[in-house]
Amino acid sequence: MDKKQFTIAQLRQDKIIYAVEACATNLACLLVFFLASFFDGSLRNILGIGAIVVGVSYTIFMGIGNFMRLQKIKKLESSQ
Repeated sequence: MDKKQFTIAQLRQDKIIYAVEACATNLACLLVFFLASFFDGSLRNILGIGAIVVGVSYTIFMGIGNFMRLQKIKKLESSQ
């Protein structure tokens, strides 16, 4: 396996890892969102909004990162 093939394989693995991390992060945020209902008043609102912001932010971060990796993979594959 040459350097380009190794780089392509590593980028593909990174894409999968980030997607799984995004799923786990969103699941944790969903759990916090539902558990926030046991708290009272403004703490419930802060936890709920915080969980939504963290989940959406990480999903956007992961999507942009994976799109950039996909572009790099396509560029490396076309140069072979």
